[in-house]
Amino acid sequence: MAATGVADLDLRTAEFGDLLAARGWSAPERDFFADEAIIWARFVAFLDTLTPDDWTTPVAASAAGGPDWAVVDHIAHIAAWEDFGLDYVVRALDGEPWPTEAAIGDFDVFNEAQRPQWAGRSATDVRAWVVEARERLLPALHRVPPDVLRDEAVFGWCYFLVHGHVIEHLAWLDPWLRQRRGASA
Repeated sequence: MAATGVADLDLRTAEFGDLLAARGWSAPERDFFADEAIIWARFVAFLDTLTPDDWTTPVAASAAGGPDWAVVDHIAHIAAWEDFGLDYVVRALDGEPWPTEAAIGDFDVFNEAQRPQWAGRSATDVRAWVVEARERLLPALHRVPPDVLRDEAVFGWCYFLVHGHVIEHLAWLDPWLRQRRGASA
């Protein structure tokens, strides 16, 4: 899949893999929050299609050697990152430097270390958590001045806390679910 400009894609219908590969998300003419709202609506629509069995089905091997990740793990991971990111956004708004990848270290190991936060949580609880985490994060992101938000390092961080992260996971989960539905039809 060749990278294309996000301006050439319809966020409401484009394949998530195409959205993931797309460039230009931080362009001045893009509305960060409108883009996020469209992707969020698609995410909620995806969640609405999941059966109880879908939520608990392993869909990906852990890149850090832990147990396979089920759909519930992917969704909980998004919520955990939104909660984690909120702390960083608030600290940056209070004058601390924006985080860097070095502050996190090995992302796969970091992500695997988050799993105890959601171990044993039900799909209903995880779904509520991801909604609540977004609701807490968005007001902080709205406080980031537009010129700061467009800074390459800051944009990358903020984008991947919300719609970029959702796109990344739906680029894996949506094709998996479509294949699963096709296989069970």
